[in-house]
Amino acid sequence: MPFLQNISTVSKYESKTLGRSWFFRLFSIGALIIFTFMNIGLFSPVGDESWELVSIPSSVPLINLYLLNIGQALIVIFLAADFLKRDKKLDTNEVLYTRPMSNFEYVIGKTAGILRLFLGLDLVILGIALIINIISKIMSVDIMAYFWYLIIICVPTIVFSLGLAFMLMSVIRNQAVTFLVLLGLAALDMFWLWHRAGFISDYMAFGLPLFKSGVTGFDNPWLLLSQRGLYMCLGLALVFATILLFKRLPQSKTHTVLSVILLVAFLSGAGYFGFNVLNTWKKNITAKSNVTETNRRFENMHFPALTDANIVCRHKGKLIEAETILKFRNDNNNGLKKYIFSLNPGLIIREITSNGKPLDYIRDYNIIEIDPGRILDPGRSDSISISYTGSINESFCYPDHTENFKETPYRIEMLNVNKRQAFLSKDYVLLTPETHWYPVPGLNYYPSNPVRIKVDFTRFNLRVSTESGLFPVAQGKMKKENGTFIYENDIPLTGLTLAIGNYLSDTLRVDSIDYYTFYFPGHDYYKKDLAELRDTLPLLVSGIMRELETNFSTLYPFKTLSLLEVPVHFYSYPKMSTQTRAELQPSMLLLPEKLSTLQNAGFGKRFSRQKKNMIRNNQVVTDKELQVRLFNDFIRNTFISGENFRFINGVVVNEPTRYRLGPSFYFFKNNFYALDYPVINAVFESHLQKVTTPMTGMRRFTGGISEQDRANLILRNGSFSEILSMEPASDTIRAIVSVKGDYLFNLMRSKGSINEFNSWFRKYLDDHKFQRLDILKFNSDLKKRFGFEILPYMDDWFNRNEQPGFLFTNIEAGEIVVGDRLRYLVSFTASNPENVAGIFNIALRTGGPGRGRQMTGMFRGGPGGGGPFSMSMQGQGMEPDDISRIVVLEPGQAKKIKVILDAEPRAIIVNTLFSKNIPGEINLPLSEIKKVKSGSTPREGEEIISKLPDKIIPGELIVDNEDEGFEAGIIETTSLLKKLLRVRSRNRAEYSDINMFRAPETWQKAVQSAFYGRYILSSVYTRGGTGDRSVNWSVKIDDPGYYEIYCYIGKVRDRITVRTGRGPGSAAPQAPPSGDAGGEPRRDSPYKDIHYRVYHDEGIDEITVDFENADPGWNNLGRYYISGDTAKVELTNKSSGRIVIGDAVRWVKAD
Repeated sequence: MPFLQNISTVSKYESKTLGRSWFFRLFSIGALIIFTFMNIGLFSPVGDESWELVSIPSSVPLINLYLLNIGQALIVIFLAADFLKRDKKLDTNEVLYTRPMSNFEYVIGKTAGILRLFLGLDLVILGIALIINIISKIMSVDIMAYFWYLIIICVPTIVFSLGLAFMLMSVIRNQAVTFLVLLGLAALDMFWLWHRAGFISDYMAFGLPLFKSGVTGFDNPWLLLSQRGLYMCLGLALVFATILLFKRLPQSKTHTVLSVILLVAFLSGAGYFGFNVLNTWKKNITAKSNVTETNRRFENMHFPALTDANIVCRHKGKLIEAETILKFRNDNNNGLKKYIFSLNPGLIIREITSNGKPLDYIRDYNIIEIDPGRILDPGRSDSISISYTGSINESFCYPDHTENFKETPYRIEMLNVNKRQAFLSKDYVLLTPETHWYPVPGLNYYPSNPVRIKVDFTRFNLRVSTESGLFPVAQGKMKKENGTFIYENDIPLTGLTLAIGNYLSDTLRVDSIDYYTFYFPGHDYYKKDLAELRDTLPLLVSGIMRELETNFSTLYPFKTLSLLEVPVHFYSYPKMSTQTRAELQPSMLLLPEKLSTLQNAGFGKRFSRQKKNMIRNNQVVTDKELQVRLFNDFIRNTFISGENFRFINGVVVNEPTRYRLGPSFYFFKNNFYALDYPVINAVFESHLQKVTTPMTGMRRFTGGISEQDRANLILRNGSFSEILSMEPASDTIRAIVSVKGDYLFNLMRSKGSINEFNSWFRKYLDDHKFQRLDILKFNSDLKKRFGFEILPYMDDWFNRNEQPGFLFTNIEAGEIVVGDRLRYLVSFTASNPENVAGIFNIALRTGGPGRGRQMTGMFRGGPGGGGPFSMSMQGQGMEPDDISRIVVLEPGQAKKIKVILDAEPRAIIVNTLFSKNIPGEINLPLSEIKKVKSGSTPREGEEIISKLPDKIIPGELIVDNEDEGFEAGIIETTSLLKKLLRVRSRNRAEYSDINMFRAPETWQKAVQSAFYGRYILSSVYTRGGTGDRSVNWSVKIDDPGYYEIYCYIGKVRDRITVRTGRGPGSAAPQAPPSGDAGGEPRRDSPYKDIHYRVYHDEGIDEITVDFENADPGWNNLGRYYISGDTAKVELTNKSSGRIVIGDAVRWVKAD
């Protein structure tokens, strides 16, 4: 056909013309070079082979086309917008008569030519990636992913960019303006629009979750088809609109009519796909809203306690059919007229019966309100049978969380992964208790009280039938009868999980515990990578379990532990009511396919890399020893104390990994509840499952705001109950619950011996395992054992917002002789000037051998900090053995505290728990050990002092950066564009860590124990500059005269204990002179000269302080006569160093 030939001709020569342009050639050559080296660096055996990427083969084409698509979207703008300007010269009668063609043929041909050119480049780069993919020894090849990603990512983006560029050039007819509009749209997509309204504005697929699982494939095909179809159709509609608007000589009427028809067709297609995208997004929001409002209507109802559940489940494609027999007990103080259960709203009830008789019920979205026809008295039991069928509505699971990928990202490297809470398809099923796939007597979310939770310990029995070739997995002992899989549990569980897939399994029995691994075919790569561990695996597993049991001071409560592989898309949101995530279930762990998102799971690559390093360093380690190290490192980072350190919207987030086993030792074993204090179980859980990580201990030296400090800053604005009623974010809940839990447990420990309480409480938990325990009973049992009640303190703990504040003075340490032994006496004065009682605990850091695990590395802390270090970390929450004493201070009370030690003390570490003190963990160094006079018989203990000590000496005036006399200079302002786009500043927090490499341009507060302050030990810092920014300290002078003026230099006096090849019991090196805080001399300290301006009667003097050589503490700036009523000292940002820091200024009247 002639018009097809014309289109082909235009396409052919357009490709040739653009292919010869220097702009496209530079882009192509650059892309080929960059992507070749990127593929070699990421996926080849000589490269990094990051396990997150190489574990799932679809990541190879995805990351290539994802990055290439961004570049192409920008380049297409320039090439497409140039066509009118370049071709305008050719729109002459001579040209048209020589080769007549219609607008339809011309524009379609140019579109096809540009598309062919870029797709050709895409195919070349995909070919390079495929070669690397094939060469790799640890990756498999997903060939269809190469095809699908090309169609899904690149084609719609290029077509839409071309159509929009053509259309804008036809309407605006100005190339520069078109460039600005298109580039602005691309920038908006990447930085602001991509995650909004269900990704409907993300034309580049910049944030669209495209990750393809090796098990379930694309988990959101309808969203992908609709979103990419939207821009494909919209781009084609714009192309046909350009044909109609193109200003040339009159053309074929047939082509004009065809263009109109196709324009309408593609606009209709774009509308249809756009409606689907918005409808999917709105349905999700509506479902969450329905769950919230329904739960709000029923949250004050009384629920029975489920004791037994017998479930028969039949898997039929994308549906399940189930019958459940539920036995429950009324644990409430009042009789139950109605039975309230919750069931996933995607499941339809067929019938509810009791003793064979049908019962009346009302279904209100997820709630089943059953009328038993009689009242169930307190303590009595009943049973009902419920049959139902249907699918799972995943939006039900976490109604308090939105699907905003910017706020709650789930990524593999830079690639967003869709978040799924359940799977129900022909080939794979995953149903967790969070889905309420069986009736539950309680709510998954209490809108008026988000921290409330109802936990029942239930004996589950499950019978499952499914397709042949699939294997169901659940908790309990499994047996098979007539094609039906039966799982029976003799231990009560908090919930039941069901997975169905083509699973293979392995079993290991160690110390009466059966360990099961359920994995997909070909995903047991670790057997080969850790082949040397076959014989020693039982010993390693036994040692790790013993370590966990020691850390949590209780035995593992279950007889089995199953490690279940699930698709990479499975993701649970954090809950306000518990720290436990859905990835951890009773006696079961749900691990991502091929351990793709877990740190250190690439055992083979880590083994070869460490082996090379050891050969290079002349170290001799056997393959077995190295594999043992890799295995232990992986287990500890994943299941014991691992943390995810990442940036979200410019804010550092350091949260526990989703796979920690801590809940197995409390949350799945014990439960406390209180009607007046619904947060009580979360508080107990937070304290008992706490694991101190290396980062927690490092803050003692590096400074910055800890979770405890952040919680105390929040609690300045309201009581515990008031803050919870504001429905804060989950990380805020976690922080304040942790602080309040630590306070409550330290209060209980302070009423008796720490070890005695810990031993009693540990036994108490074991005696009441798998039981719901009322706090009233716990209070009664506590009183019987210790003569102390916790309830009288609970109202203030929950409803009062005043905070104590602690001051620590007169810190001393000395040698004493007790009998014929040399010992050490540490003493200090602690006072609480506030109007509310407080509690703090003390730990002594000594030079002797320590407990805990070792951690080595390099850090640069606060001012003057840095160097190699080794430090001991405590790994448990319930039994903090490092606490030497717990001290309670009443309002306005001061005490002299004395502690006697066997080893030489280095520092006192005080944890003020719930208080005004920031940081809450204060390091008080002991730089001098005095000789105590012979003949004295010192005793340790607490002595009440009648008068609060004065922190400020008469005759001196001190202004801190937290005081009214301090002026912070220029405050950061928000630009108009940020206000319009609602872009929040990254420096939202009042206090932050000191950023050594990107110091702020404005003055920012930072905290550290070495800084000066009454309660808040803070300073201000900024980027070194030319002196254009300043802060100043001012104070009123009532007595004119000469004053000695000092500035405070906050430097860590005492360094971390450094071990350099000596045994663990060797003494630590002496503190370095002149306040040096590092191990080795600093080569390039960020702190150098600091310039002060002192205002006095004779003018202004500029004083330079050499930070490196300054002593920690007060440094003299000189002696000046001041007669005016206001004295002033100014600090500028002038410095040759990267950072300028200022703290406090002191004026002392000269004699």
